[in-house]
Amino acid sequence: MSFDINTNITSLQAQQYLRVNSDFQAKTINRVTSGLRILSSGDDAAGLAIANGFRSDQAVLTQGIRNANDGLSTLQTIDGGMNNISQLLDRARTLATQSASGTFNGSRDLLNSEFTSVLGEIDRQSQSIGLNVGGTFAKSLSVFIGGGRGPDSAAVITNGSVSVDLSSSTVDSRSLGLQAYEAKGAGSGDFTATGMGVSNIITTNAPAGNLTTFKFNGPGFGDANGVSVQVNLNSVQDATTLAAAINSAISSIQATSPANLAFINAGVTAGVSSDGKALVFDSKSTAFQVEASDATAAAFLGFTTTNIDPTGLAPASNNTKIEAGGIQATATITYGTGLVKATPEKQELFVSTTDASGAAHTLAIGLTGLGAAGANQTLAEALGQINTALQNSADAALKNIVAVSMDDGTTHNLEFISTNPTFSVSVGANTGVANHGLGSQNTIVDSAASGTATSADISTQAGAQSAVAALSAAVASLGSAQAVVGKGQNQFNYAVNLAQSQLTNLAAAESRIRDADLAAEAANLTKAQILLQAGTAALAQANSSSQAVLALLR
Repeated sequence: MSFDINTNITSLQAQQYLRVNSDFQAKTINRVTSGLRILSSGDDAAGLAIANGFRSDQAVLTQGIRNANDGLSTLQTIDGGMNNISQLLDRARTLATQSASGTFNGSRDLLNSEFTSVLGEIDRQSQSIGLNVGGTFAKSLSVFIGGGRGPDSAAVITNGSVSVDLSSSTVDSRSLGLQAYEAKGAGSGDFTATGMGVSNIITTNAPAGNLTTFKFNGPGFGDANGVSVQVNLNSVQDATTLAAAINSAISSIQATSPANLAFINAGVTAGVSSDGKALVFDSKSTAFQVEASDATAAAFLGFTTTNIDPTGLAPASNNTKIEAGGIQATATITYGTGLVKATPEKQELFVSTTDASGAAHTLAIGLTGLGAAGANQTLAEALGQINTALQNSADAALKNIVAVSMDDGTTHNLEFISTNPTFSVSVGANTGVANHGLGSQNTIVDSAASGTATSADISTQAGAQSAVAALSAAVASLGSAQAVVGKGQNQFNYAVNLAQSQLTNLAAAESRIRDADLAAEAANLTKAQILLQAGTAALAQANSSSQAVLALLR
């Protein structure tokens, strides 16, 4: 071997290994003191990316579990309110049952007073828990928890969410069937007045075949699709038997068309006002209009014979219609002489509404202005176009609006009725000539509350007996709503359990990648210390090895 003193290869090699061992010792000490295997991207770039994804998923699930627990708390609050409403229904049924007894000789008015206050408390508590019609929680509640998987981000969000639909679980008195939308006889009608008894009306008008007809208009069964109900008057002697005959005729309607089915689903029933003076029509869920199709029906609705053509209704005097009281909203615009037919113009009508959750819905309806055989479009033809557009919109909130006519022989009003909380109707600017027949251009008519609702009443034995049946159905309805809330609570509990399991397993997976194995690192630390000490000693030997050359120079 050769000897040289300029380049000490052994020393350089010893320095290299010493540096490597020193770095190894420093990294091992950092791992032991931090508890982490990956301290920088260079330690394990691929592993770090995976571990960071796991850590991010844990953050989402941690907040998602809080979200689910918040949702669970909300449902528990709602459930507690429903339990209170259940007790209120028990009290209402007790009062109704007491009043329904023929041997009760106390004051039914006092019973009815408490009964009314119980219904009011049901409404107050349903509003407090957000499950009245249009309430805070009367909608589909989606809670994002995380942990979802899917081919795209939308699927990840959907699979990581739990939804509870409370839109059909409202528990106010209307939703429980204890209030209804009511259309009450109008004009000067009073079955108890002289000459206005039911028998006198039938005798005076002498309907052909002893039959009279009422036409009903509502969402899905409006204008040309209105449902006509022909009533047999042979057994009718008073207001009570008249209502029974009308209900018998209504129940005979078969679901042979979409309009008939919509009318059946509306659940319209006839009855007599509590004072026995007027004919009333109720629906638990739908705004509607009742129209007399002949003089007899008009008189039953309370319109005097001076407004009636004995051979039928005079075309220019069509003020023989009543609408459901308690409708949440109506909007009216005036219809002129008809849309002008001169050119293929288009008049636009804009209908805007909000659903129970507050979401906005808008529909633009184009009216052609042309009627049958190219004549001016009539009000009836305009109604047909409007209602067809609403029903074909495939939008539940818009389909809940119906356009009807309310004429007094001079003014032709196009009226929109609905149980939606709010809506508006606007007439667009004309696109051809000045007169399109629809009110003022570029104006908006907002809905306004109309009429009053009718509530279950136990001030009479008959009313109490009806209330007993209605309350029985209300208890079943409340039970159905409670089942939905209970199902939601279980869903949230299951979701929390899964999220907790996912959170635990994600933490374990991240730990396997990111955390240091301290047993191995302790051994490595000992190894590094020994190597460093040995390397230091070896470097000292390597540095002094060149001194052997001095022996050659002596």
